[in-house]
Amino acid sequence: MTDTVATPADDYSRDDELWGHPKGLYVCFTTELWERFSFYGMKYLLLLYLTKYHLFSDADGLDVLGSYAGLVYALPLIGGMIADRFLGMRKSVVFGGILLSLGHILMAVEGHQAINYAAGTVLANDLTLASGVVLAAGTTLSEAVMWRDTAALDVFYFALALIVMGVGYLKPNISTIVGKLYSIDDPRRDSGFTIFYMGINIGSFAATLLCGWLGETFGWRYGFGAAGIGMIIGLCTFMYGQKYLMGHADPSEPEKLTKRFLGPINVEWSIYLLSLPFLGVFWLLVQHEPVVLLTQNVFLILSVVGLILYSMVHTKSGSNTIAYTIAGVAVVAAIYAVSVNLHFIPGSEALAENVLYGSIILIVGFVIYGFRTHNSPEFGRTVVLMILILSTVVFWALFEQAAGSMTLYADRVVDRSIGDTTFTAAQFGSLNAGFIMLLAIPFAALWTWLAKRDLEPSTPLKFGLGILQVGLGFGALVFGSQFPDQSGQVAMIWLVLAYLLHTTGELCLSPVGLSAVTKLSIGNVVGVSMGTWFLATALSETVATRIGKMAAIDTSGGETADIATALATYTELFEFLMWFGIGMGVFMILISPLLKRLMHGIH
Repeated sequence: MTDTVATPADDYSRDDELWGHPKGLYVCFTTELWERFSFYGMKYLLLLYLTKYHLFSDADGLDVLGSYAGLVYALPLIGGMIADRFLGMRKSVVFGGILLSLGHILMAVEGHQAINYAAGTVLANDLTLASGVVLAAGTTLSEAVMWRDTAALDVFYFALALIVMGVGYLKPNISTIVGKLYSIDDPRRDSGFTIFYMGINIGSFAATLLCGWLGETFGWRYGFGAAGIGMIIGLCTFMYGQKYLMGHADPSEPEKLTKRFLGPINVEWSIYLLSLPFLGVFWLLVQHEPVVLLTQNVFLILSVVGLILYSMVHTKSGSNTIAYTIAGVAVVAAIYAVSVNLHFIPGSEALAENVLYGSIILIVGFVIYGFRTHNSPEFGRTVVLMILILSTVVFWALFEQAAGSMTLYADRVVDRSIGDTTFTAAQFGSLNAGFIMLLAIPFAALWTWLAKRDLEPSTPLKFGLGILQVGLGFGALVFGSQFPDQSGQVAMIWLVLAYLLHTTGELCLSPVGLSAVTKLSIGNVVGVSMGTWFLATALSETVATRIGKMAAIDTSGGETADIATALATYTELFEFLMWFGIGMGVFMILISPLLKRLMHGIH
């Protein structure tokens, strides 16, 4: 890893371009394509692998998925900070790529399939349980016993830990490199990001089709292995193409990295070495979902209240003593309530629930007090931003049912055949990326067409429309459940329609989200605001799996769920999500004029 002097983006010669864009764009495009190929190639297989191969219950499998996804979306904040302060983006991407490659390779170590021994079974061989107890051959089991390959599962959890850390280092920095390749006023900048964005979706689309087919048809190791090969190709592409980045991804102060830190070891290698012990922490966390969820809740509560308080102090008007008191009591009460409900500390859940409602009332009162004493554009914009951020938890918690309850629904209830072709459940995950590739440009053109006529919806209204559409997507599944075939299965067209509505909802909300953070934040805390946005996204991933557990079906013994029972169970969940999404979407639409007014001219 050698350091070079960055060349200003304005100084690119035509020799450094390909098809009108810097060659470095295509390096980033290809790297991100293969990284997303590896990520989505295993994401939609994950829950199926745990429930069908290692015979996890739906609830236990969703817990692992929630912990993993929650960590994957939280760690990029830290990885971005390390890159900004020390490593630079190029070194961070390479280190993250190496970790990701190792993680995906280990995912292919599937071990032996779990076996459920029914009560009354006479053991033909010695059986070692997870607790270490050995049941001798010839023993007649008095109750059902589950045997799992614990060594393979330990490798699996370590693979997830590697992927979590690898994404943390790679994901935030590869996108930032793209921005560095263009000057701020370069007219090619937006089209460059559009090309890069298409790379993400091409990788996702291809991965879920190929890896989903390989994993469920030929064996899980082939699906996970293909995802790993994709990541290795991406890493090699980035290593080869570093020269085309023209130094823009290198550390801003390379001399920092050469200083000694751990004895003879310099700062750069100290960062790599000190990162490794955290793999053990992540190995534990992916197995303990309540700890992940509690941490996410605590930091999100602190971030939201802290940013609102900062906006009050920033205005330098009014007394803050009362605000500090209300905010402090609300934060402590909310953290206590969440801790009890997650069984993190002992206490009465009924009391904790009342305390939680009380803390919400206090926070609302805290905001109202702020408007009475600190009514400024900065305060109003901060409150709007916090409302938008919290609304994304609702959207993504519903949207991310895709890798959880919707994948299990596709596996157990949906008729996945067209003629002689039968799709796997994991392959339906490709629909989101496919629809984005078809609709992203038309949606962008629609907003431009509306803007020219002063008809473009405000950002809060777009958020409301996004949440409304994700609710309507579940409505398609509820409606389709009324028309099962003779075998009790539901036609796949209803699942396709659900993915279409979820994608149009995403296109209303996701592209404008990060822009809203940068526009509405107070200048000094844009980074904290962006971190709060990503933290909310991480929380929604874990909340999504908690919601999915409402339709958990116990198949841990290896038995197949009855189709009629499964259909009724999932339909009940989807009906709840339909009304919840529609209700929250309508609520956001109704309050959007107020939020627009509080934005004080920011579109």
